[in-house]
Amino acid sequence: ATVAYTTNNQVISLVKSSIFTKDNNFYFEGDWRYYKYSASTWGLGTNAPDTIAFDKQTGFLGLELNAGDGTFPMEYNYAIFHQTVNKQIVDHFYVGIGYQLDTYWKIKDNFLNLDTVPQQVTPHWGYSKEHNFDSSRYITSGLSVNVMYDSRDNQISPYKGYFARINYRYNPAFLGSDQNSSELWAEFRTYIGLSKKTPRHLIAFWFFSNFQTSGALPYFTLMAVGEDQKARSGRGYVAGRYRGEGMIYAEAEYRFPILPCLQTLGGVVFLNAVTANNKATSVGLFDYVRPALGVGLRVLFSKYTRLNINFDYAIGYKSQGFYFAGGEAF
Repeated sequence: ATVAYTTNNQVISLVKSSIFTKDNNFYFEGDWRYYKYSASTWGLGTNAPDTIAFDKQTGFLGLELNAGDGTFPMEYNYAIFHQTVNKQIVDHFYVGIGYQLDTYWKIKDNFLNLDTVPQQVTPHWGYSKEHNFDSSRYITSGLSVNVMYDSRDNQISPYKGYFARINYRYNPAFLGSDQNSSELWAEFRTYIGLSKKTPRHLIAFWFFSNFQTSGALPYFTLMAVGEDQKARSGRGYVAGRYRGEGMIYAEAEYRFPILPCLQTLGGVVFLNAVTANNKATSVGLFDYVRPALGVGLRVLFSKYTRLNINFDYAIGYKSQGFYFAGGEAF
């Protein structure tokens, strides 16, 4: 849970939960948020816009502090209520249902000016107009079907196991959505140990994809890097830097102890890549791929839970960032 007020006059409040009942019979996952927010957008696709100069971007809690050139600053309020309930069918295998509500209001495009000649338009306004959304407010409200396999030995800092999930969400107008739409999420993680004596020495892999499968989704509900459930993807970029109607993301991380005798300090080296499409400009997946690489320090805070305090630095395409968090990125 987090409650914060920032120097950019942002209000951030959230509760994110992962709860297993006795014997792992049920798994509850929640994501509840209220934000009074300001952030920039860059348009859809991993090539948009291709004019940003190399500029330091430092983030905390995914917040953009220095956006550089070529951005479109926005102000908006939004609230999210995502809750899923999953039942274990056999060991590690779950099926479930969920409800997801995303509502945005008081959306303000700071660079939008329709009174000039020519008009000064923005990616958010253009997309909303093209797909018949009110550019000042919109809602998606939907039901989801979930299939999940989770054999990880620890959610906070896994040493071994697999995690796989498929989530299909349908947003019908009769539940309050502005338009009928649907989307598909698929995710996979695994952990390969490199030492039986030191299980903290391993390589971890993470992959996810998200696709709009029917209808049209409002602009800010389209998947963006750094906007996964735990906001840990895309180190090297500001959250929201790349967005699209479809997105594919992959990451590999090498984790190792710095002081094997104490197990207190550890380090990581990671590499990630993202690609996103833009149907309006015929930019497809893999037409552009944006990589990032980085290093990090891990300080073991709790041996019982394996909770680490993380300090990461990453460099991406014309971008760089520092990241501070608790728990492994994935």
